[in-house]
Amino acid sequence: MEVVQQRQSTLAIAAQAGELRRAAAWLQAAAGARGVPGADIARLDMCLHEAVANVIDHGGLPATAQVQLTLEVGEASATLTLSDKGKPFDPTTAPQHTQPATLEETLPGGLGLVMIRSQADTLHYQHHDGCNRFALTVQWTVA
Repeated sequence: MEVVQQRQSTLAIAAQAGELRRAAAWLQAAAGARGVPGADIARLDMCLHEAVANVIDHGGLPATAQVQLTLEVGEASATLTLSDKGKPFDPTTAPQHTQPATLEETLPGGLGLVMIRSQADTLHYQHHDGCNRFALTVQWTVA
């Protein structure tokens, strides 16, 4: 497999659910071309879907607003950063989701951050000049 020398790739998408497929295709191609292992691309993809869905559903953005995606690949890690101008929200300090005790207590939704936390090795959030920047990193062992 030929590995792309440029370690960074970016994509701007509209804050619409229909853009998730395009974002996933970009991530697959960009990460694969930069030598990210398949299992780690899958981890990034799950995080991408959940994070973008949260921005769309809870960020208060119009559908025409842009969400900037940046993928940076190192020797044994890849960081996906989402930037948007929605409502400030720090997913790194959001409370942990509590497990319902009974089926009756179970509510739909609310598991996006649980999935992101379970797939990413590190999370970082910054709000600066009206812009949210949420970065999640996956790491792997280099053989």
